[in-house]
Amino acid sequence: MGVNHKKIPVEKINVGMYVSALDRPWIDTDFLLEGFFIQDLHDVKKIQKLCEFVYIDIDLTMDQTRINIPKELISQQLSEPPLHQKKLSERQSGISKDIPISDMHYDQIISLSSDFLSANQLYKDINHTASELLADIKAQKKVDLSHVKHSATMVVDSVVRNPDALLWLTHLYEKDSHSHHRSLRTTIWAIAFASYLGVKKKQLNNLSTALFLCNIGKAMLSIELLEHEDTLNSEEKKLYENHVNLTLKALKIMGRTPQSVITIIRAHCERYDGSGYPMNLIGNEISFLAQVAGLVTYYEAIMNRRNPKKSFDALRAAEHLYSLRNTQFSAELVDEFIQSIGVYPIGSIVALNSYEIAMVIKQNKEHQLLPQLLILRDKNHNVIHDLQIKDLYTLNHETHSMKTKIIKMYPLGMFNINASEIITRLEQVG
Repeated sequence: MGVNHKKIPVEKINVGMYVSALDRPWIDTDFLLEGFFIQDLHDVKKIQKLCEFVYIDIDLTMDQTRINIPKELISQQLSEPPLHQKKLSERQSGISKDIPISDMHYDQIISLSSDFLSANQLYKDINHTASELLADIKAQKKVDLSHVKHSATMVVDSVVRNPDALLWLTHLYEKDSHSHHRSLRTTIWAIAFASYLGVKKKQLNNLSTALFLCNIGKAMLSIELLEHEDTLNSEEKKLYENHVNLTLKALKIMGRTPQSVITIIRAHCERYDGSGYPMNLIGNEISFLAQVAGLVTYYEAIMNRRNPKKSFDALRAAEHLYSLRNTQFSAELVDEFIQSIGVYPIGSIVALNSYEIAMVIKQNKEHQLLPQLLILRDKNHNVIHDLQIKDLYTLNHETHSMKTKIIKMYPLGMFNINASEIITRLEQVG
């Protein structure tokens, strides 16, 4: 979230403020558009009834050409520091740690179309590196971690250049359940989220390296355990959860793994309420980057289950994460993650009320119900051969009504939409 957004309790909101985000997904409300000025006391009461806190855009709120609120009043009401500069909840653990976030802000410095082809090649190269790593671990061969660290740095650089390009590829490629694919997808999600929060580059590199390595212990588990990880009994679950210790043991043999990376790996399966493993840590006993790693690892797992029929779509996954606030994960971290991925994540297949089928190619951070779309099928679900891009915000904002809107999401593969087609279309965009 940008530095000009402030979190305030709903008791302090006033007419004229610009609400940029809520404490819950927009789709759970009946607000027509995301982001709006509070017009009257009716709006105030409606928000207070629905929410506990909201985020206010200071720049828009203080625009004296549009509203007339004393700046002194706004400054007083918006005195609470931004979420990413506050402490995570200290519940249960009693341990207080400042979130290690700087004022760093990563601007997208290259377009999706310009970066897609290089990101596509990077994804393939890094996937090959991850696959070789697990194979060497399984064969008990000596591993050179310098290749892993190089790949991790390449991911960070790519995501910082353009977070959308690699996120696209996590959706496009076949949802292979092998651990190296899972590690790669999780790494991309984690770096995109952490860079959104403003985590410093060195910490991004540590986080990326940790997530590349966190699943190597699974190479030493039986294929039966891995294939049935979602339906294990208590005894099997205990054997499965030993993968963290197996990973740490393998890294100890390799040597020269930074302690900061070890710390993330050791705690990435811990949970905020103490229900995780292997040490049953609680709250801020789990380091901040390990909390980030744990959240995105869990998100990737429910989005890409070994049984595809049990996988969640993006909306259901966001709703599920929201239900785990302050239990398995910090409420504030969950809220920030949902805000960062948007209602319709990059790569989502969606249907419009015009019956056209499209893929989300760019989010609108201020109006997340109104992304940019690449139209793939016409109203009769026939293939569209010419390039058609629709910006839902441009189509709707002048009328303040949702004449063109998304009505449903679909998994990749519906309407015979596959990765090969999408990659070809993106090359056309380029």
